[in-house]
Amino acid sequence: MMTYVVIGLSCVLLFFGIIIGKKIGFGVIFEKLALLWFKFACSFALLYIAHIVVDGYDIIVPVNIFSALTITILGLPGVICIGVLTVFQ
Repeated sequence: MMTYVVIGLSCVLLFFGIIIGKKIGFGVIFEKLALLWFKFACSFALLYIAHIVVDGYDIIVPVNIFSALTITILGLPGVICIGVLTVFQ
Protein backbone atom coordinates (compact mmCIF):
# COMPACT_ATOMS: atom_id res chain seq x y z
CA MET A 1 0.00 0.00 0.00
CA MET A 2 2.79 2.39 0.94
CA THR A 3 4.57 1.79 -2.35
CA TYR A 4 1.47 2.91 -4.24
CA VAL A 5 1.43 6.15 -2.27
CA VAL A 6 5.12 6.80 -2.94
CA ILE A 7 4.75 6.03 -6.64
CA GLY A 8 1.63 8.20 -6.87
CA LEU A 9 3.29 11.13 -5.12
CA SER A 10 6.34 10.79 -7.35
CA CYS A 11 4.16 10.88 -10.45
CA VAL A 12 2.24 13.92 -9.21
CA LEU A 13 5.47 15.74 -8.36
CA LEU A 14 6.92 14.89 -11.76
CA PHE A 15 3.73 16.07 -13.49
CA PHE A 16 3.75 19.40 -11.67
CA GLY A 17 7.50 19.62 -12.23
CA ILE A 18 6.96 19.35 -15.96
CA ILE A 19 4.20 21.97 -15.92
CA ILE A 20 6.13 24.41 -13.74
CA GLY A 21 9.44 23.46 -15.34
CA LYS A 22 8.45 25.08 -18.63
CA LYS A 23 8.44 28.45 -16.89
CA ILE A 24 11.39 27.98 -14.55
CA GLY A 25 13.58 25.40 -16.23
CA PHE A 26 13.94 21.68 -15.66
CA GLY A 27 17.33 21.97 -13.99
CA VAL A 28 16.01 23.92 -11.03
CA ILE A 29 13.05 21.60 -10.47
CA PHE A 30 15.08 18.41 -10.63
CA GLU A 31 17.76 19.91 -8.42
CA LYS A 32 15.17 20.73 -5.77
CA LEU A 33 13.63 17.25 -6.04
CA ALA A 34 17.06 15.65 -5.71
CA LEU A 35 17.78 17.76 -2.64
CA LEU A 36 14.41 16.81 -1.13
CA TRP A 37 15.03 13.07 -1.68
CA PHE A 38 18.54 13.41 -0.22
CA LYS A 39 17.18 15.12 2.91
CA PHE A 40 14.48 12.45 3.15
CA ALA A 41 17.06 9.64 2.99
CA CYS A 42 19.25 11.38 5.57
CA SER A 43 16.21 11.74 7.84
CA PHE A 44 15.57 8.00 7.70
CA ALA A 45 19.25 7.32 8.41
CA LEU A 46 19.19 9.71 11.38
CA LEU A 47 16.04 8.10 12.77
CA TYR A 48 17.46 4.61 12.37
CA ILE A 49 20.73 5.52 14.09
CA ALA A 50 18.82 7.21 16.92
CA HIS A 51 16.62 4.13 17.22
CA ILE A 52 19.67 1.88 17.61
CA VAL A 53 21.47 4.21 20.04
CA VAL A 54 18.62 4.79 22.50
CA ASP A 55 17.23 1.24 22.33
CA GLY A 56 19.26 0.31 25.41
CA TYR A 57 17.51 3.00 27.45
CA ASP A 58 14.01 1.66 26.67
CA ILE A 59 13.19 4.67 24.52
CA ILE A 60 11.48 3.89 21.22
CA VAL A 61 12.25 6.25 18.35
CA PRO A 62 9.59 5.97 15.65
CA VAL A 63 11.17 5.19 12.30
CA ASN A 64 8.30 5.95 9.95
CA ILE A 65 7.43 8.17 7.03
CA PHE A 66 5.76 10.86 9.16
CA SER A 67 8.80 11.30 11.39
CA ALA A 68 11.08 11.41 8.35
CA LEU A 69 8.87 13.99 6.63
CA THR A 70 8.83 16.12 9.78
CA ILE A 71 12.63 16.12 9.91
CA THR A 72 12.91 16.65 6.15
CA ILE A 73 10.61 19.66 6.11
CA LEU A 74 11.53 21.31 9.42
CA GLY A 75 15.20 20.36 9.71
CA LEU A 76 16.73 20.83 13.16
CA PRO A 77 13.43 21.94 14.78
CA GLY A 78 11.93 18.71 13.41
CA VAL A 79 14.66 16.68 15.09
CA ILE A 80 13.98 18.49 18.36
CA CYS A 81 10.23 17.96 17.96
CA ILE A 82 10.60 14.22 17.34
CA GLY A 83 13.06 13.97 20.24
CA VAL A 84 10.70 15.72 22.66
CA LEU A 85 7.73 13.64 21.51
CA THR A 86 9.77 10.45 21.86
CA VAL A 87 11.04 11.18 25.37
CA PHE A 88 7.75 12.48 26.79
CA GLN A 89 5.31 10.01 25.25
